[in-house]
Amino acid sequence: MFLVAMLPPIQNLQLSLRYERSNFLETGDYAEAVAFCDALARANPKEARVVRFGKSPQGRDMVALIMSSENAFSGDAARRSKKPLVFINNGIHSGEIEGKDACLMMARDILISKKQHRLIEGSNLVLIPIFSVDAHERRSAYNRINQNGPTEMGWRATANNLNLNRDFIKADAPEMRNMLKLIAAWNPDFFFDNHTTDGSDYQYSVMLSLPITVTQDPALAGWARSLYKRVKATCDGEGFLTAPYFDLSDRADPTKPIGIQDFSPRYSTGYFMARNRPTMLVETHMLKPYKQRVEATYAVVQHTIETINSDAAALKKMIASADESVRPGAQVVLDAGKPKAAQPFTFMGFKYAPQDSPITGGKIAAWERTPMEFASMITDDYEQGLTIKLPAAYIIPAEWQSAINLVRQHGIQTVTLRQPMTGTFRGFRFEKVTFPRTPFEGRFQPAFTVVETSSSETLLAGSVVVPTQQPLGKLAAHMLDPRAPDSLFRWGFFNAVTEQKEYFEDYAMEPIARKMLDADPRLKAEFEDRLKDPAFAGSARARLDFFWQHSPYADPKLNRYPVVMQ
Repeated sequence: MFLVAMLPPIQNLQLSLRYERSNFLETGDYAEAVAFCDALARANPKEARVVRFGKSPQGRDMVALIMSSENAFSGDAARRSKKPLVFINNGIHSGEIEGKDACLMMARDILISKKQHRLIEGSNLVLIPIFSVDAHERRSAYNRINQNGPTEMGWRATANNLNLNRDFIKADAPEMRNMLKLIAAWNPDFFFDNHTTDGSDYQYSVMLSLPITVTQDPALAGWARSLYKRVKATCDGEGFLTAPYFDLSDRADPTKPIGIQDFSPRYSTGYFMARNRPTMLVETHMLKPYKQRVEATYAVVQHTIETINSDAAALKKMIASADESVRPGAQVVLDAGKPKAAQPFTFMGFKYAPQDSPITGGKIAAWERTPMEFASMITDDYEQGLTIKLPAAYIIPAEWQSAINLVRQHGIQTVTLRQPMTGTFRGFRFEKVTFPRTPFEGRFQPAFTVVETSSSETLLAGSVVVPTQQPLGKLAAHMLDPRAPDSLFRWGFFNAVTEQKEYFEDYAMEPIARKMLDADPRLKAEFEDRLKDPAFAGSARARLDFFWQHSPYADPKLNRYPVVMQ
């Protein structure tokens, strides 16, 4: 499936990065990262392979470095291993690139100097130095106005202007479709996603986000909370002050409540939550020097893998249990609800000292370099929001091939009907459907309410059954239950079902409406009740449409979700 480079070994390798040669002020280009990975694999072919797992829209190879002390150089071999498989992703936003330099140096320390060799003694590693490779090469000193180095950096969005960290479910970007193939082939046990923050100024070098709320499997959420505490303690002790990845409600007053977001599956952390996997979003602070950010990323990744290695058997067991718990009738929380009670939190910040602005006529945020501690409150958990019982299966009609293909790209198991199937199925009908005036990530996302339905129908041969009795049944629910926060319906894959295609002329509909009014007392009462609404009463078209919608001429498929449940 993937092109694996197995190059002859070389002796006396001396490897350095542009980052190191520039006194830690610059980062290298795409070619350097690929050459560096190839050189590491040539130097230590027993423990490293380079995989080309696809092409970017501009024709660049997408590269992963596989590191294993036990020849686990395929997804099948990694799954047979007792070791966890850890993915380390860098450059999903290629301006936020310290993870690339940190992880390439770590790979050198694993494979060449062996200073960090113990990391692959406990885990198998898949390292992606740059995910958004085309964006990485859109290099400029002016790409990240809020960020303190490197001197040049890449761009946030792909060459198609898509944000890959909003694309995990819908997979519009070719880069993401390549990534999904890699994820499906390897099925990682833990996923790092390395970033740089935006926002306010404070003392923290790095902030970490892990799925720890009600949308995550409870055992894995508890393990992630423990992991965070252990990694924070170690990093704090090394001088990299660490905090949870939070949002300030008021940057001028951090004593006001602070919130931790529950990320939906469009994001890396939310996506792997839907796959029952723990993840870590690493966000170094944009105003800290680039060298400090690289070193903080190195420390976080190192100490997290060390902790994973110490918990390897327990982690693998929890993941297996989480996968086995996904079955028809199981309760799945698809979205977080109201925040739970906040907990005391000491915010390590600086003195806020806004400055007068002759440009804005108001104040501009600024901080003095005076460290300060603020007694605050933080919310890191939520009540259950949208919670469902998994159906036995979702069934996608044969004509919706884009949805079928995408479900399969995620590695979700499906069964194709070889002959028609007749039965009673549950489904949804949409009401109050509206669309925004502008797209988000290239798509027009509907707003709507739903009514649950039940109907007898015949599903044609070629329709695709998506059973929930599988490890990715929870992910299937996130994609196919239209109410889920990142469902395919919300992403616009079924927008056409909301479009009316047949219409009536008033001269044809009016006599039919009169007959319906005379023949059906209940319909007459409903019509008269609707006339109490002045907007309805004042619209001749709306009044006729009321009868159209109640007539056999109306389209029964309009605003009806084509995916049904069994």
